[in-house]
Amino acid sequence: MELSEQQKRFFDTFGYLVFPGAMAAEMPWIMEEFEAVLARRDIRFDSGSGKVIVPFIDQSERLATLLDHPVVNGILTGVLGEGFNYLSGDGRYYSGDTGWHRDGGWPRERFVKLAFYLDPLRRDSGALRVIPGSHNITGERGGVGGDAGRSTELWGIDARDVPCVALESNPGDLVVFNHNLYHASFGGKTGRRMFTLNCGQRAAAPAEFEALKTYIAGHLSSWGPEPFGGAMLRTATPERMGHLQQVLDNASHLPGLYAERQKKKSV
Repeated sequence: MELSEQQKRFFDTFGYLVFPGAMAAEMPWIMEEFEAVLARRDIRFDSGSGKVIVPFIDQSERLATLLDHPVVNGILTGVLGEGFNYLSGDGRYYSGDTGWHRDGGWPRERFVKLAFYLDPLRRDSGALRVIPGSHNITGERGGVGGDAGRSTELWGIDARDVPCVALESNPGDLVVFNHNLYHASFGGKTGRRMFTLNCGQRAAAPAEFEALKTYIAGHLSSWGPEPFGGAMLRTATPERMGHLQQVLDNASHLPGLYAERQKKKSV
């Protein structure tokens, strides 16, 4: 799969893209593997939103092949460039609303999230809502997106009434969005199934390597001493290793950070 120039410009301008039915043919086995991973961790749909697995696709040899899939690879290459870095991702059952927030604040470097939603989602039943263009960092809080969490105070409206685009989706659709983009969801039932792949541009300049190390420290140090799961590395082809090696080479600080976090938890 190759993105058009129009799609690339849309992503650059608005911060997201939707691909209806892009993985519809793969959904039966994806859903089966999703349920198997959570079952092995004894995570049930009624266990609330606090249980999350990171990294997620790394727990299954078959899910790990998603990183090799031509659709997934084509989308990520289109928005990040050749040789993009895979940076883990999460899987979980969701419960309730998720308020307005963004997953990062990177003024120069580009990090994205590719999301797989395994249930039909509509505007008022948990679909991802985004504020187009809010990924372009302007000002201390990121413009309108940064103020969305104070919507009642500032504008006299509920958070779910903030002007936005609701990315309604069905299983098999893919959504990719910039980490800086403000997003939320409202009205979803308990047990909504979702998993993500977090990825970033391949680092080249010194500042980009520092950003990569900062990302690893901030996003991965809570979950484990290694950036990837065994299934991801054990089955990696040379092509897949091209998306893993730069992260492995810049994660020497991760074991120490993880140990420090665990020590604080035990106090």
